[in-house]
Amino acid sequence: MYIHWSHHYLPKIFGILSFVFNPLFMWLILSEKKASIGKYRYLLIGFAIFDMFYSTVELFVPVAIHGTGAAFVIYLADGPFFGTGHLGQLAVSIRCGCISLSYGILIIHFIYRYFVLFNTHIIEAMLRPSGLFGLFIFFICHGIAWSTVCEMFLYGDQEVFDYIYEGFKRDYNVDSHDLSMLMALFFVRDMRKRPKKIEKRLQDASPEIKRRSWMGILILTGISTYAVSLYIILGWKIMKKLADNPGVSKTTQKLHRQLFKALAVQTFIPICISFSPCMMAWYGPVLGLDLGMWNNYLGVIALSAFPVLDPLAIIILLPNYRNKLIGVVKKPIKYLNSGTSAVQPTGDSSGAATQLY
Repeated sequence: MYIHWSHHYLPKIFGILSFVFNPLFMWLILSEKKASIGKYRYLLIGFAIFDMFYSTVELFVPVAIHGTGAAFVIYLADGPFFGTGHLGQLAVSIRCGCISLSYGILIIHFIYRYFVLFNTHIIEAMLRPSGLFGLFIFFICHGIAWSTVCEMFLYGDQEVFDYIYEGFKRDYNVDSHDLSMLMALFFVRDMRKRPKKIEKRLQDASPEIKRRSWMGILILTGISTYAVSLYIILGWKIMKKLADNPGVSKTTQKLHRQLFKALAVQTFIPICISFSPCMMAWYGPVLGLDLGMWNNYLGVIALSAFPVLDPLAIIILLPNYRNKLIGVVKKPIKYLNSGTSAVQPTGDSSGAATQLY
């Protein structure tokens, strides 16, 4: 299903770039001295692996978003699950669950940075096999919760298929009944403009669909708000501890600040390209905003950029990684620019010597 060149190609380009920058990021981590960031390197590697998993899901489950002024729809636009009915809907739910997984892994990073400063004994427990397993369960529960909410409250049915039928036929020339989708329908506007056959079936959104739409959106909003609030609270405590801890050496404080700065940017990225587009798509219909295909440009493309911007932010902000990468890039340039020059003949009949500069 072709919507626009930017929607068709940019997510795929970002997905491919994710498999370039994240392995590069992992190489920079593993080639760094262990003493520089300690066991925190394992969390950073985990972050890179998750980014590649995120891109894999996105490449296999390409989605599109449509707003109608009374509802929002996220549907499967292409890929191996296209046209598979409920299986495709489940794939969309899992794809949406990756947004919550990104929240979960960021929370783990903030918790780690917090306890490094406040209680190192807990860090030791976190890095044991049992602790790592607990962190994994905590992480995976975010995705399961989000996907479950999508499946229980935001599934598509005959009523929502009928409601968006005209708009999808007009804008995309597809039958909405053939699509796998998730949808929140809050109310129906302008019924007098609808054909009578549709008007009879949709005098208003049924109480049941309005109830489950509101419940689903409010639960997802709660998950998102809890994650962002935790970032802000833990971040404020970390910065305050760094400022009021004269016992820590300047070198250690500098390292903590660099790591926290990178983590802060990592947090800013999903807030801008995950949290904000979701809020716009969810609550635009509540405010009567008919965003139509603009959700694809403001949301889908932005969401696909997350796994690429994530490792780039850390590489650019951490001097060790940035300088090492610049050094690697400069080596072939220096090699190409360097030449060989022969020493002028000395007058010796035995021949001329050659020296590389």
